[in-house]
Amino acid sequence: MKKFDEEQLELAIIDLFIKQDYIHQKGEELHRKYDEVIIEEDLSSFLSSKYSGLTKAELGKTINKIKHISTYPLYSSNRQAFFLINEGFDLSRDDNNKMPLHIDFIDFETPTNNIFKVVNQITISGTRDRRPDMIIFINGIPMAIFEFKTAIKEDTTIYDAWEQIHMRYNRDIPNLTKYCFLSV
Repeated sequence: MKKFDEEQLELAIIDLFIKQDYIHQKGEELHRKYDEVIIEEDLSSFLSSKYSGLTKAELGKTINKIKHISTYPLYSSNRQAFFLINEGFDLSRDDNNKMPLHIDFIDFETPTNNIFKVVNQITISGTRDRRPDMIIFINGIPMAIFEFKTAIKEDTTIYDAWEQIHMRYNRDIPNLTKYCFLSV
């Protein structure tokens, strides 16, 4: 009988997300710079669909609003990202005759309007390159980070996964962890 290793666990979890209509993509398939943690194509697609009246400049301002959250201190940046994603913001329109438009980064009213993606083995650059096992994205924004550990090795514990996320990733790739509100 073959033992259940990290890779098999990762694939089994990915399969569960696929069954919930998440799109699966391998990290190497994403066309982006390694230090870019937002899947801008997905975010732009969602925003353009939900807010069809946005000008190109307004779309750019909206994307920059979420992309350019300061990384330090990490607690404050995570809190700011959480608030912005949950509450949205009022966008001042290019045409001053138009009222500000409230922008939400997630459609909580109609979840099927969102783009749900599970990405595994994605390289992220920060002070060092790191490769989380799996990240959940909603509309291109990373929301949850997963680190799998094998049950085969007796000296590997859940603490090792916690330490990898909360010590190494927070230290080396805070540009990612400022958005990840859940770590598993």
